[in-house]
Amino acid sequence: MYQLIEWFSKKYSDIKWDMQRCHHSFAKGEVNPYHIEDDCWSHTMLVCKVCELKGYSRVVQVACLLHDIGKPKAREIKYKTYVYFKGHEEISAQMAKPILKEMANDGLIKACDIDTILELILKHGYLQKKESVDEVIEEFKGREEFLKLLVQVSECDDIGRFAQRSNKGAEFRAKLLERCEKEKIN
Repeated sequence: MYQLIEWFSKKYSDIKWDMQRCHHSFAKGEVNPYHIEDDCWSHTMLVCKVCELKGYSRVVQVACLLHDIGKPKAREIKYKTYVYFKGHEEISAQMAKPILKEMANDGLIKACDIDTILELILKHGYLQKKESVDEVIEEFKGREEFLKLLVQVSECDDIGRFAQRSNKGAEFRAKLLERCEKEKIN
């Protein structure tokens, strides 16, 4: 993971700088209860550390590193009370395309993994919006291996922040993984 972060920090220092200046809170002295770590780069580093500690694959590592690179471009303040990052997943995926090609050229990832990483970035917030395990399983039927990767990215994104939250996300992900295993058997 260190090698990826170092590579990105050197080659894309402008994006890193933008992420360091992009805050989850709407004003100085305010706190976003979902991101007390505040800036996007700090959150990304926490996400990457969780990924490293979990020992997840290079595909998941790269998705975690790039999952929020579009937040600075998507940042909006709503009603002078909170920050919103509408469409940041799509922006992040678009921004990641040339980065992933360069990573492949530099031998950091396999070119055949680019589409999977892009889809993970694009859908990294998907599971947080879902409440039905059955609905998710149906949507990813036949793509259980991809769903497992998505669960890993979601887990890193969830744990890689300081926030007031329930354990709902962890329980939901555990149920999804259990169902993925059952689906493979059947």
